Amino acid sequence: MRFFGNLLLNENNILKNRELLVDWENEQKFQSAKNEENEISKCNICTLNCTLEEHFVLEFLKTNQQATQKEIATHIKKSERTVKTITINLQQKNLLERQSGKRNGFWVVKEV
Repeated sequence: MRFFGNLLLNENNILKNRELLVDWENEQKFQSAKNEENEISKCNICTLNCTLEEHFVLEFLKTNQQATQKEIATHIKKSERTVKTITINLQQKNLLERQSGKRNGFWVVKEV
């Protein structure tokens, strides 16, 4: 009823889910405290300090060392430019290395 009052009559009723017995005020306090504690970006993986995209590239290259950036882009459904940026970032973080040159080389994923 409150929902429809808000929707149709422009009332400003507070909507709570009483069936689940959610303590709305405490839940809000809990969420704000949780957000203050965790200042780490959600896109980072804590152990490797890399994004999910970078993690997918590393996992793919563990089994496909000869893969080109075009093949990587097709596999993770990103552009070739994005893959180039990801591989450069991984090389700067010392998680990935290219050996034996650009054309005939292969990727080496370093274990941390």
